[in-house]
Amino acid sequence: MLQELQDVINDISAEVGVPTSLTDTRLNSLVFGPHDDAEIDSVRRQALLLRSTPEWVREWFGRYGIDTATAPVRIPADPDRELASRVVVPARWASTTCGYICLLDVRHELDETRMDAVLEAAAEVGRVLYLDQQARHSDADLLGDLVRGSVAVRGKAADRLSEQGRFPVGWPVAVVFLRPVGRGAGTDALEHWLWRDHGGLPRGALRCLDAEGAVILAAVPPTAEPGHTERIIDHLLAGGDDLPELVVGIGDPQTDLHDAHLSYEHAQLAARAARVWPETGPVCSWDLLGALRVLIGTPDHLLRDLMDPRVALLKEAQPSQASLIDTLETYLDSGCDNQTTAARLHVHRGTVYYRLEKAASLCGMDLSDGLDRLALHLGIKLLRLIESKAD
Repeated sequence: MLQELQDVINDISAEVGVPTSLTDTRLNSLVFGPHDDAEIDSVRRQALLLRSTPEWVREWFGRYGIDTATAPVRIPADPDRELASRVVVPARWASTTCGYICLLDVRHELDETRMDAVLEAAAEVGRVLYLDQQARHSDADLLGDLVRGSVAVRGKAADRLSEQGRFPVGWPVAVVFLRPVGRGAGTDALEHWLWRDHGGLPRGALRCLDAEGAVILAAVPPTAEPGHTERIIDHLLAGGDDLPELVVGIGDPQTDLHDAHLSYEHAQLAARAARVWPETGPVCSWDLLGALRVLIGTPDHLLRDLMDPRVALLKEAQPSQASLIDTLETYLDSGCDNQTTAARLHVHRGTVYYRLEKAASLCGMDLSDGLDRLALHLGIKLLRLIESKAD
């Protein structure tokens, strides 16, 4: 699809003789026509680098009515912010604006004759974008049904995907879940990134957004080496400078497409674990989460009951003893190795000894006792989980 659009934009650039680009309806860049660097402004340069558009540019364009436009709109320059004059042409199909052709027109060279060629191309671009959007919506709906629907709905979605031959026969499928870290983090950038042509997604991969993040379902080669999915994620996130801070969860591969919802549930929990316990992330695989799988899957109303009450004594000592829990957690995570603990906390080993003795005294636990260490370790992990829900 993108190559087809690239060809159209290249033809327009050659026809009208000004730098030309195609954006989605959020003004995020899809393809660019050829140009000399001296011909473009700072906004176009940023779009080339990040493939996204600053919010102030959207607001500036919005002042001139592009959101409801059905015909070309001239956007005046804003010299203070190094924005050159443009003509923006809605690419429409089926009475729907699917994107915009943006032509830098610094010297107001675009006359009616030249614009006729642009308008003709805009109709073709609109058609291509509209059909692509329909296919995306269909894919997103199918994936949503497959991982979040009832048993009957999941079954129908799996059968339909099998009929389409969407995934190689006999290959397991796995879900990757990408969740923004910040409270109230917008999904616009994530949505734009999700539907970008990354080039690294396996054949037939499905994508959708849900309330908490982005979902990708992909086939996994039966002969895949360990770390296969992690390498795909690294490739996908490369150059994602416009993305919010993310944690990523990877679900266990499922051999039957009807069980894809299990991988989805595991991927969501793994992403949540990466947010709660940073040492497991930012990319967290369910199969490597170990004992923390029990904690992350515990119902909320049971969390406080499961935590050893002696851990609460340490919590009550904060903030006057704020470093005690961090030191204990690092110590237990490090296999009770004082030297490693000191290195990770960037303190002297004597400081670690002092804090451990202080913590043991406050909570009444014996750090030489295996069961006490287990209760402390699990209790602190539960405490982090409880605190994350209060954020």
